[in-house]
Amino acid sequence: MKSLIKFSFSRFSESYDREALLQKEAAQLLVEFAGILEGRGIDLGCGTGFVYRFSRWKDMVGIDISEDMIRFYRKFNQNGIIADMEALPFRENSFDYAISNFSLHWADFPGTVREVKRVLKKGSRFVFNIPVGGSMEFVEQLLGNTKFDFLCVPEILQTLKEEGFHIRDFFVEEFEKEFPDGYSLLVHLHKTGVAVNTGEKSLGEKRKIVKKFKEHRQPAVLNFKLLFVSCYL
Repeated sequence: MKSLIKFSFSRFSESYDREALLQKEAAQLLVEFAGILEGRGIDLGCGTGFVYRFSRWKDMVGIDISEDMIRFYRKFNQNGIIADMEALPFRENSFDYAISNFSLHWADFPGTVREVKRVLKKGSRFVFNIPVGGSMEFVEQLLGNTKFDFLCVPEILQTLKEEGFHIRDFFVEEFEKEFPDGYSLLVHLHKTGVAVNTGEKSLGEKRKIVKKFKEHRQPAVLNFKLLFVSCYL
């Protein structure tokens, strides 16, 4: 799975930065939601640096599993490190806050939360958004037998509480983008690193998936339900 993520995002950093409009919109809302964050921070799954560019938090380390994303990120912030958010290369109590935009669903959530807890100082804040159930509804309906395993809100909040985080605030916001047809949506997904026809599927199965998107000649909507959470240790 991690090799697939690396592959998907290592091909499209420039197109991702240009095309990922919903992710940009989410990053702007996340920065506003977080408010004032002071000290040294870590941006988990930093991508091309939307959070860094939209915020005033300049003492920040961006980590991403994709080498190409980090290369792009370093155009804006030299403190970019290729790393796995489930195994952060930092000592305990290294950061004053952690933030993450549209990235935590790519990793094991409980494992990542444990790592965030380990590298944060006592009293530090963890502010993030993450897609939850009800996201990518059109794609699920079109493909029929494909279900995306987004977590549900209670599961996420319970995991945080079990790891010792105190919930300060949370809400769910829906983000949508309409495309003229199914194939346009599929192209957008590929340009932003979201793979719906890879994995263990055969070449014939992948072609059938592409065919379904091409045959849908009516408007197609890409939606994400994002849970925004502000919590602290």
